[in-house]
Amino acid sequence: MNKQTRYWVRRLIFVVLIVMVGYTIYQMSSGGKQPDRGDVAPNFTLTTLDGKKMSLSDLKGKGVMLNFWGTWCEPCKAEMPAMEQVYKKYQEKGFEIVAVNVGESDVAVHSFMKSYDLGFPIWLDPDKDVTRLYRVGPIPSTFFIDEKGIVARQNMGELNLAQLEAYINEILPKK
Repeated sequence: MNKQTRYWVRRLIFVVLIVMVGYTIYQMSSGGKQPDRGDVAPNFTLTTLDGKKMSLSDLKGKGVMLNFWGTWCEPCKAEMPAMEQVYKKYQEKGFEIVAVNVGESDVAVHSFMKSYDLGFPIWLDPDKDVTRLYRVGPIPSTFFIDEKGIVARQNMGELNLAQLEAYINEILPKK
């Protein structure tokens, strides 16, 4: 290897090391990982589509389905009817849906809600702060949180009615 090639190889290795160190520091400073089964669900406050400020901690004592979604996302669209169905069925049993829209305008979300005739609350995350807090990658991403605020299950991708019912039954408050 000639001198010039060695010089560039060393520079490349140095740059790769700097990037790796920077990424590690970023991961450590931003919580580092997605909330997992058994972790306390990180609290957050967002504005709902109807203008109320709500915090996840306001729902302590209920089983919560925390769903990250977008109006443009086909799997998100596909799971909405099943989500509406379980919301109607389990709401009186201590179940709540927190459907967090990722980065879209309230006008687009409102139009989507009307077209799907959805009754569950939509929380808006226009700056994607909560999406980052939960380290959400692909959507839909869903966290099932029990009455004590502990993550019981997480799922990436579309959920069908049978899955929703099974997972909701795991987080319903114990009487």
